[in-house]
Amino acid sequence: MVAFIALHLWQSTLFLLAAWLLTLAFKRNAAEIRYCIWFAASLKFLVPLALLQSLGDRMGRALPEPPDVDPTLIDTANALFSPSIPGATAIADGTLSQIHSVAVVIWAVGAAMAGLRWFLQWRAIHSTLASTPRIPMDFPVPVCVTSNELTPGVFGVFRTVVILPRAVLHELGSEHLQAVLAHEACHIRRRDNLTAAIHKCVETIFWFHPLLWWIGAHLLREREMACDESVIEAGHAPYVYAESILDVCRLGVAGRLTGVAASTGGDLKQRVASIMSEERAQPIGHGRFVLLLSAVMLVWLVPISAGVVDGAMREAAASGPIAFDAIVLKPSQRGWWRSTRFDPEAGRLVLKNFSLRHLIASAYPGARVNGERDVIDRARYDIEASWHASRPDGAVTSERKTYRELLKKVLRRNFNVQLYVNEQCDMECE
Repeated sequence: MVAFIALHLWQSTLFLLAAWLLTLAFKRNAAEIRYCIWFAASLKFLVPLALLQSLGDRMGRALPEPPDVDPTLIDTANALFSPSIPGATAIADGTLSQIHSVAVVIWAVGAAMAGLRWFLQWRAIHSTLASTPRIPMDFPVPVCVTSNELTPGVFGVFRTVVILPRAVLHELGSEHLQAVLAHEACHIRRRDNLTAAIHKCVETIFWFHPLLWWIGAHLLREREMACDESVIEAGHAPYVYAESILDVCRLGVAGRLTGVAASTGGDLKQRVASIMSEERAQPIGHGRFVLLLSAVMLVWLVPISAGVVDGAMREAAASGPIAFDAIVLKPSQRGWWRSTRFDPEAGRLVLKNFSLRHLIASAYPGARVNGERDVIDRARYDIEASWHASRPDGAVTSERKTYRELLKKVLRRNFNVQLYVNEQCDMECE
């Protein structure tokens, strides 16, 4: 587990650095594109590449024949997505267990403190807004008039409200107030509070990773610039919009609050300079579009493809006869969930809530099965099998080979049924 987490953090850090380089290629394009790239880097911490490779491995084991791929590419992919860490087993079990326990306690305390701090800040704002009046206004969500302690912004993920300080409502002119509200309406359309909450969860889980706070700063900057670009594109005069932001700061209500997407967030100097600049975001060209699409496909398809090829090649590997030490079959309890635990090195297979059709499908993926439904579908079983494989090279047997040998044994010993397989027919066989 420790090795898996260390590998996941290393891969996520590399992904983050690649995302940073990608944002540099799109620095003249819309801020929305850069925001999506940074958010993808945040989400990567929740999705280990090893899980994608595992998904591909399951798909590859269902292929009838392995693809023709250079074995060195498979070894390289395995080293990238699920390498072995040298020296991981050199530590004594007792010492490793103590280190693991201390690390878990430290992580739990840090995550609890980060989560509690976030919750208390959110709760304080929620309590304040619960007692504030709401004014009738032509706006998509309710507008709460508050004291100057809160900044103009959007609060809430699903029950969204707009925070409007009393000073802003009374001091700003109609045109400036509409520009501020247009900015908040953009946050609502973009669901910025939802994405911010997701990233905050990532920060809470991986609070010890310093670059995650760096991602948070970039997410804040890019989302505010994206809303600025949207307000300008909606037809608001740049100088009026810039004045409205500066007036909010002059009134002393600018702030940075947890759970609030605010019009005064981000780097104000950079934002005002960008708003007043005549240079606008360039449309994404064909070259950059291809670059972005290639990056997305690379992240998702490479680990899945590596898993597919590796799984197919392992399933097609030659294996000697399997000598089962024990096979235990008993009726399973009622339920819709079935599970599989295959441990080739220990020589053990555990199947829960399996019908004969499920077992046949595992042994012969994609095969069409003919037989009595009462026999092959309705009855469900829990099966446990242990074995040792006769391999002169010491390699473990493939999962598909184990399923096929197990299927023959189960049918012969428990049902007095013989299995016939026709691998040549293209249509339904009898």
